[in-house]
Amino acid sequence: MIGSVEAHFAALRAAVEACFPVQEVWFQDGRPVFTIVPGPDDKARFLRLRDRLAELGMLPLLRRHAGETVIILVPKPPESRTSWRLPAALFAATLVTTFLAGYLNARGACVPGLPGPVVGGISFSLSLMAILFCHEMGHKTVSVLRRIDSSLPFFIPMPPVPGLAIGTLGAVIVTRTPSPNRDALVELGASGPIAGFLVAIPILIYGIRHSVVIAHSAIAASGCEVVSVPTPLLVNLLVQWLLRPPPSADVIIHPMAFAGWVGLLVTALNLLPASMLDGGHVMRAVFGARAHRILSYVAVGVGLLFGYWVMSLLILLMIRRGHPGPLDDISPVSPARLAMAASLVAIFVLSAVPLMTL
Repeated sequence: MIGSVEAHFAALRAAVEACFPVQEVWFQDGRPVFTIVPGPDDKARFLRLRDRLAELGMLPLLRRHAGETVIILVPKPPESRTSWRLPAALFAATLVTTFLAGYLNARGACVPGLPGPVVGGISFSLSLMAILFCHEMGHKTVSVLRRIDSSLPFFIPMPPVPGLAIGTLGAVIVTRTPSPNRDALVELGASGPIAGFLVAIPILIYGIRHSVVIAHSAIAASGCEVVSVPTPLLVNLLVQWLLRPPPSADVIIHPMAFAGWVGLLVTALNLLPASMLDGGHVMRAVFGARAHRILSYVAVGVGLLFGYWVMSLLILLMIRRGHPGPLDDISPVSPARLAMAASLVAIFVLSAVPLMTL
């Protein structure tokens, strides 16, 4: 038994020394720690080390300790099996609840030119699910490419309720191993919002183009009850570009436009720079652990400012968990990933929906 432990440690040391110049080896809480000589190509060296150690059942952590660059080895979690039953069942259930939400919303519309309840329900459901699906598959694709062990998307169905007939609380992907470095963490956080936002744009364009512009006097004469919703900047820009409604008229939006509205809301919520949200991943990668914790509290304030009361409460609960950070928490973020992170600011500005005006 002792011989096998020694042989395993010798293999671990050989793997580290094959990738980095080692100055010293010591132990911290029973974990081997290697003090190394840093170099300009540490990011690439570290990825090679991760591949070598995966065969030995270990994960490396690249950290600073007492002014030195160290590699800490920790056990690698066993790879999870991909289970399709629960994700598929939740996906199907969310299709049903979003259809019901779209059906109820369309049934309440009494303006000529908009789809009926069945077509409206299908249009809303498929459009919103396309946005959410592409959002989550953006994360999943990066997970596969970066070899981050993650689950399939879990969609969250929600029965339609008065005043909140959207049929879903979004979707989540569970990551079981950290991102290999800060670049990958930016990609993991940014890929979902970017993918979902890009899909939302054509859905919004189609939905707004097929919305109905109706005069205030006509609405009053019809006796229809019209619910006013706050609109994000992108929707405002598209309405002015495609419809140019006069001040004396309202726009009654098509179910696909409402799906795009919900998709933008989900995108904005995920981009709050907090905890394990998409924006939190990006902020943790760009600014580090201390700034990430501060920004998480800032996100609570932003959520309250925009009326995201439930999300602000959830963020406060998630802050206690912290963020594990990437395996390589030293190598800097590349300029391309910084540009990707910066693009999220523009997406948030275009997508944020001020619910406090409801």
